[in-house]
Amino acid sequence: MTNPPFVPDNVDRMLFRVLEETFDAEPWRKTAPVVVVNDATGALSEWVQSQGLHARFVQDSAARATQHAHVTGPLETLPNAEVLAGATTVIYRLARPLEALEEFSWQVARWADPQVMLLAGQLQRHLNFSMNTTLESHFARVSASRGYYKARALRAQSPKAVLGTCPPRMPRANSVRVADVDLELRAYGLTFGAARLDPGTALLLETIETARAELFHPETVAVDLGCGNGTIAAVLAKKFNCDGLIATDDSASAVRSTTDTLAVNDVDNVQVIHQSGLEQLAADSVDVVVLNPPFHDGTELTSDIAHYLFGEASRTLKPGGVLLTVFNASRRYGTQLEQQVGPTEQLGRDTRFIVTESQKV
Repeated sequence: MTNPPFVPDNVDRMLFRVLEETFDAEPWRKTAPVVVVNDATGALSEWVQSQGLHARFVQDSAARATQHAHVTGPLETLPNAEVLAGATTVIYRLARPLEALEEFSWQVARWADPQVMLLAGQLQRHLNFSMNTTLESHFARVSASRGYYKARALRAQSPKAVLGTCPPRMPRANSVRVADVDLELRAYGLTFGAARLDPGTALLLETIETARAELFHPETVAVDLGCGNGTIAAVLAKKFNCDGLIATDDSASAVRSTTDTLAVNDVDNVQVIHQSGLEQLAADSVDVVVLNPPFHDGTELTSDIAHYLFGEASRTLKPGGVLLTVFNASRRYGTQLEQQVGPTEQLGRDTRFIVTESQKV
């Protein structure tokens, strides 16, 4: 069966126009390597392939990598020297954290061709001058494209000289204390929350310590679903000595951050997996899932990711297993948890967050 074409969004449509203008003005770029990074819809990758360009692809999201695979073929999960070597056009979907742009612009300046043009696209309402300033740290020429479809690309050219194997402030580092555990956190640019202690995560772990510590023991198979910077996995491993602990995230950046956080805290008994949801785990195989679900997809608010993760938790939990969740009180996930997992009760809350326990029936 033929795969249907991907549907471009307004950022894609803008980039099509800007790329056409770029290739018309500098035709030689069409014969040099092009790198597409973190395509959000698949339409950009499809368009690049349709132009017969010498294309390479990088995708942080495990889910999107699978969705786009029939267009991109094998791809890299993180930017590196090999995928960026010789690249003269790099197309990037701007993410919300400035840390991500700081990290990626350094990588392009360090490893791409000296004649590289970095096109960083986003809807105009999400652009700000801090992005220009961040790009100017690594490029001598930064400008904006024409606006199309309420979107625009920032153009960065003439990379400045940089040295080393990683940006000087990566990974971000932070020392925190949560649930009576002292931790060193590490985080790369695209990791949600960077190296900060998320207040919802703190409430979740403190509630587990006071109300549900008995769920965790060496034989417990527990999953930190959406592990981010590794706070939950590190605390569970250090405090409860769970030997069957798994940390997993859709983001390759988060997986790398969790791996570094575990290492710097001398935790070596956690399996870290890059996957969409819990697709690599069997049904009815897990005792406890711990989850602080994201409510952003890129720059947009959404409940879809949380609902998907609730379903994945339900599928993999053993009968009688529990999902421990924290969420912003405004999200009102209680009914959805009842429907997708099972009976749900509130374990704790503060002025912003609610912690619940849902038991699979």
